Amino acid sequence: MTDLSFASATELTALMRRRALSPRELMSHTLDRIATADATLNSVVALDPERALADATALTARIARGEDPGPLAGLPVLVKDGEDARGFPTSRGTSAYRDSLPAARDSTHVSRLRAAGALIIGKTNLPPLGAAVHTANDAFGITRNPWNADRTPGGSSGGAAAAVAAGLVALGTAGDGGGSTRIPAALCGVVGLKPSRGRIPQGPSGMPCWPQNICLSGMARTVRDTALHLDVAAGHHAGDPNSLPAPATSYRESAEGPLPVLRVGVMRTLGIAEPRPEMLHALERTAGLLRDLGHRVRDEESVLPGAADFPAPFRLRQRILAYNRLLGVLDDFTARRADFEPWFADTLDDGRTLTPTDFAAYWAHRARLDHWTARLFDHYDLLLMPTVPTTAWPAEGPDMATAVRGRTVPISYTAVFNDTGHPAISVPAGLGPDGLPCAVQAVAPHHRDDLALGVAQAIETAFGTLRPPAFATGS
Repeated sequence: MTDLSFASATELTALMRRRALSPRELMSHTLDRIATADATLNSVVALDPERALADATALTARIARGEDPGPLAGLPVLVKDGEDARGFPTSRGTSAYRDSLPAARDSTHVSRLRAAGALIIGKTNLPPLGAAVHTANDAFGITRNPWNADRTPGGSSGGAAAAVAAGLVALGTAGDGGGSTRIPAALCGVVGLKPSRGRIPQGPSGMPCWPQNICLSGMARTVRDTALHLDVAAGHHAGDPNSLPAPATSYRESAEGPLPVLRVGVMRTLGIAEPRPEMLHALERTAGLLRDLGHRVRDEESVLPGAADFPAPFRLRQRILAYNRLLGVLDDFTARRADFEPWFADTLDDGRTLTPTDFAAYWAHRARLDHWTARLFDHYDLLLMPTVPTTAWPAEGPDMATAVRGRTVPISYTAVFNDTGHPAISVPAGLGPDGLPCAVQAVAPHHRDDLALGVAQAIETAFGTLRPPAFATGS
């Protein structure tokens, strides 16, 4: 018997295509699973069971008539609550928007999943406008890690990561502006790809993300499912002039094909981090695997531009993002500041204090990062490093002052590749002594999402997937 809670999206859709499982049967299981398991996690913030069952029943009839509704036909999908999904409010992780009216239309990303046959059943939690590395807000409360309820699943896509890791769904949507897909994936023991900048179209939106560092993404337990999501979601859309054309070949095929011999640079600290021993152990284990597979692996000690002034560049970056978030909610924030979480309102206010000198410094730093990574990829085909410096921090959030002093800032390894636009994937690499997941991050050259997926598949094939013990069965 297939464990429906932890079967992959690839397996589930194959079962439904050959009519060994109906969309209605899977939906009934999924809704029961959410009702029982999410009481601990608090990952799902909106759900419409009646509509979900009705949609699944209609799809079951279509498949029985011999129709092919698409590569995701019948698959229940949860959408991160920062993104529009028709019929559900978009609360954006803040009490200010908790009572929003249901969205009248899908985002481009969600519409592509729906067109591929996915059944959009609800929304997952996030911090206010994605502005934290843990998932909590005044609208819906704290989301917890399925490996340890005292720990966070990370942020900002923490609801998506917790739901996927605990077997509520096989696929969720996510987004990544500084590590918001990769960090939760690492902390929850699932796979998280930040695609190339522009790979998945954004919008429609009244206020584009002008720093160009936010990417939409998926959250899945396997690399194949991650590639399946990207096959459906990728491709140019006229509503996003910065979106990239669809690739000529399938990402699923690329992920499963043979890899060429790669030049791999192993980076441990970037000059700004002091990863815990278990994270270094996971990195060395992965580097050893790639070496055994025939790749040319060597240490790379280059440090991030601005490392000597750390954490000043990170603080400036966060203020820039606060300013961009402020632009997106300016009218509401001006009219009703008190409706936003107090700490988040203070963050938005901090964005108001930026000067032209600050903006110039930020863009100059971005240019240095571009030059730095260009030089690295002159010598390497792939960069390998930890995804995060530690395993999961408390559910209420990390002590950032301690993290700065101890050089364990959560976004140390992730934010740079949002700024440069490279594809980067987090893949599980075992457990630490505390029983929590460890992960490594593989970074590929511009637009080589296929290579990032292929390397991640090799790692997953060797190390396997993870399953939190408390959620280990489909019961």
